Amino acid sequence: MSLRHDLTLQQKIELINDNRNGNGLSQRELAGKYNISLGSVSNVLKRKAEYLNDYETNQNQNVKRKLMDVNSQKLDEEVYEWFVQQRSKNIPISGPILQE
Repeated sequence: MSLRHDLTLQQKIELINDNRNGNGLSQRELAGKYNISLGSVSNVLKRKAEYLNDYETNQNQNVKRKLMDVNSQKLDEEVYEWFVQQRSKNIPISGPILQE
């Protein structure tokens, strides 16, 4: 099984440019060039407006993934604290209960 290969923002912009410039590389050729799956190429091209906006607003170009926003992090922390409290009371917690 191959290792995960994430592209930086700069690499994603290069991929988008390779697709739309005179090169006109196909998705299969882009996948080979950047050593990623066809699905990953498709996802980058679907989200190209978002990546171009991040690039133009001078986001860190070496970032491979966006971090969760502050509200999501706080919610995750609170849910985890609740989960630990329930487990300490020996109350079984399942996935559907956590999703509520």
